[in-house]
Amino acid sequence: MKDYQEYNDKLFSRWAPVYDGFELILSRVRKEMVLEISPTNKTVLDVATGTGSLAIALGVTAKNVTAIDLSEKMLEVAQKKSSNDKLTFLQMDASKMNFDDDAFDIVTISLGLHDMPLEVRTAVLEEAKRVLKKDGKLYVLEYDVPANQFLRWCSAHLINLFESKYYLEFVASDFEDYLNSFGFKIERKTNYLFGQLQFLTLAN
Repeated sequence: MKDYQEYNDKLFSRWAPVYDGFELILSRVRKEMVLEISPTNKTVLDVATGTGSLAIALGVTAKNVTAIDLSEKMLEVAQKKSSNDKLTFLQMDASKMNFDDDAFDIVTISLGLHDMPLEVRTAVLEEAKRVLKKDGKLYVLEYDVPANQFLRWCSAHLINLFESKYYLEFVASDFEDYLNSFGFKIERKTNYLFGQLQFLTLAN
């Protein structure tokens, strides 16, 4: 875990100043995610919030949003982007959250799980299930494997140039089966960017 935390800190300290450049690519995706999540008057936990773009968008109508991340530098950027008093940013290890059971109506994890080794990813999802209300929803945006073989080869090699060292293991895994193993039920899946991203709605 210590090695992962040190790697994570180094990786995202480097990316924090320029990370929002990637958010421009995802702007339409984020808007559609917010519509699907429909957070009005609900309590939301945004795990691995990064620079906070999704958390800020959800905070417009949510009852409150708690956004956590392991990277201090990413959170510094996030906190400068919003003054919404319904939005709280916290530096926290998502594999050991300081929240009560059944604390949130909604949990979101956007492009964070692929940056974790399997054991950390598993602990994070176990924690997400614990803090999510029994009738709550988990929403996950993650990489997917395009159906087109050429796009599949190109995306894996190109994305791997700038992604974390855990990326290739992640995209080689059966992500849907993995999520089912926690007892989540996949209610909806939407693909974006020619099948390179998947957005999943999961019932607890």
